[in-house]
Amino acid sequence: MNDFAGMEDLLSDFLLEAGEMLSEVDSKLMDLEGSPDDGKLHNEIFRGFHTIKGGAGFLNATELVALCHNIENLFDKLRNRELVLSAELMDVIFAATAEVRRMFGALQQGRQPSAAAG
Repeated sequence: MNDFAGMEDLLSDFLLEAGEMLSEVDSKLMDLEGSPDDGKLHNEIFRGFHTIKGGAGFLNATELVALCHNIENLFDKLRNRELVLSAELMDVIFAATAEVRRMFGALQQGRQPSAAAG
């Protein structure tokens, strides 16, 4: 079953571009571990998830949109210094990024992704 019948080109383009964006975010997350107070990195990572969320919205991938929105909220709090980046928070961010990748896998199979774990 394909949840994206008639939207295969859009899905393919999204997966390519969003996959590249997520790879950039991964790189920036590694940089962030060494510079946890770097506001520029906070902004760039926020924008990466914002861009992925926008593309997912076109595909009606509501669970991916919701997860990216939650990650955006977290980075918004980091940008506004309402949260301080800790090792535990980085673990949460890496787990969320892994969930985004899992969701991409479902999309690659033509299925809407299920909700993120816990």
